[in-house]
Amino acid sequence: METHTYSFFIKFLYRYGNIFITTLMLLNLVPLVILVDKNTYFIIPIVITLLIIYFTNKFYFLLYKTFPFKIISEEEKLTCTDFMFRSKEVVIYYRDIKSISGGIFEGRLSGIMKVCDGRTNICIAFSHRIKNSTKLIATILSKVDKKIYDEKIESLQKISSKLRKK
Repeated sequence: METHTYSFFIKFLYRYGNIFITTLMLLNLVPLVILVDKNTYFIIPIVITLLIIYFTNKFYFLLYKTFPFKIISEEEKLTCTDFMFRSKEVVIYYRDIKSISGGIFEGRLSGIMKVCDGRTNICIAFSHRIKNSTKLIATILSKVDKKIYDEKIESLQKISSKLRKK
């Protein structure tokens, strides 16, 4: 049994970073809206600012639903707790995992990774910034179905070949 958690700074960033970014964007939006009467070209930065606010909040709500800050990897299952602003526990058995995607599972060196349970249709997401992320990834890969394992090993081999070329 191994417990995987995030550092205080990363937890703080994932929990409250959205509030900071949205506030800054709204403060930026006020003068743009006021100046749009003088010059219609200010519509472009207004639209860009609104898009940044939209996509930031969309990403935040994805994290809100699926992002545990504590993952315990056991012999048969993953136990996920400490979700954003909610106290719930999600248990995903390795044998029930139907898909793993994102981050290193898709051939990228970093990013949010997603593990989905086929029996309960619950997905959890975690970042490569979690402590001992390589152990967690290795545990998940070693316990999932052979078909899923083979698909993801190909992606990992692509990464290793890219790194060797550098």
